Amino acid sequence: MDLSEKKKQIHIDQEALSILEMVAEGILLPVEGLMNQEQIKEVNESGLFKGCSFPAPLILSPNGKRNQEVMKELKIGQEVDICVQKNKVGEMTIREVFPLNKDERIKKIMGGDLGHPDTARIYQRLGNYGVYGEYKVNTHKIKENKQLIKNKIKELKAKKICGVMLNANPIHMVHEKILQESLMRNDMLIIFLPHHNNWLLPYSLRLRSVQHVVDNFLPSHKILIIPLDYTYLLAGQNRMILNALICKNYGCTEFVASLGSSDLSTFYEGNQICTIMDNIQGIKLDIKLLSEYIYCDICNTIKNTKICPHGTHHHIAYNSKNFFELLKMGVMPPEVFMRKEVSAMILAHLFPNQPKKLNKLYYDLISQNGLIQESDERFYERLSYLYHVK
Repeated sequence: MDLSEKKKQIHIDQEALSILEMVAEGILLPVEGLMNQEQIKEVNESGLFKGCSFPAPLILSPNGKRNQEVMKELKIGQEVDICVQKNKVGEMTIREVFPLNKDERIKKIMGGDLGHPDTARIYQRLGNYGVYGEYKVNTHKIKENKQLIKNKIKELKAKKICGVMLNANPIHMVHEKILQESLMRNDMLIIFLPHHNNWLLPYSLRLRSVQHVVDNFLPSHKILIIPLDYTYLLAGQNRMILNALICKNYGCTEFVASLGSSDLSTFYEGNQICTIMDNIQGIKLDIKLLSEYIYCDICNTIKNTKICPHGTHHHIAYNSKNFFELLKMGVMPPEVFMRKEVSAMILAHLFPNQPKKLNKLYYDLISQNGLIQESDERFYERLSYLYHVK
């Protein structure tokens, strides 16, 4: 290539960069790079890559008018820059450029679940061409997390390590129970928290709430919270397979998922409950599928539906969206559902400076020692204590 010629650029989004980073750092092994056309065909036909479950081929196919024009002109052996928002994040040597069947691609990514809310968004981001080649990108965040996990395993001399994917959107008491039970079986727990701000609650708030629960109500020295970039590959019914693969490659020996998750594609075969995890291959990991937890108003506690003897009319489901709807109306969910401190964090986020508007009520309702110098969160926490007065 003429050194005086300016390098062409392929522009990708943060989601695509996250996948490239994970692959480069071995988080999706046995996949070690982008797939060529022969490998794509193998995965499309078998759902396997080198004998390991991998439901959708790993293809770089960025959309956008400028990208489509560049892809048409790329030559074998040509070097291109990989950019995110006009900033160079890596480079690639081109080995193949090929047309992409977008309809087939979206079916594979979503695991056939085209009714999933993410389907339209992901389809929009697919370009008409795929590109294959060797690439390099900066992976310092993943390297740091891998080292953090390695150090903690060494410190605890951990042999059994559990990985849990926790959205914490918001975190509630069943999440806490699952974490407790996971620690009962294992020496160490890794909570993978999706780094995604387009959900009900921003990542920073979800992280703070999970950290609070870990620090105050669990053996925190045995737990790590690791951010996991949320990407388009982790959507639909393929999510659980890839989550298990990610856990394994981060060093986990056990992966926990809930049978209540729609991503498991639960179905009955005869009298037996089956999921997509029953056919998983090549991922050496102990996979625990948990039955649904509910609050039973007769038992007056959280119970697994498998062992609660009372009918469903006595059961209250733990639904994060319902709890969030209460919080959006300014109503603190009962503590049997969520920790009051977590509710207070979310209410302070949803209704900033609200206590300043309620100063008179604060004086009238809450006992004081001197001047009020409380944070928004503390206002909600102290108010919650009054619900326990009898």
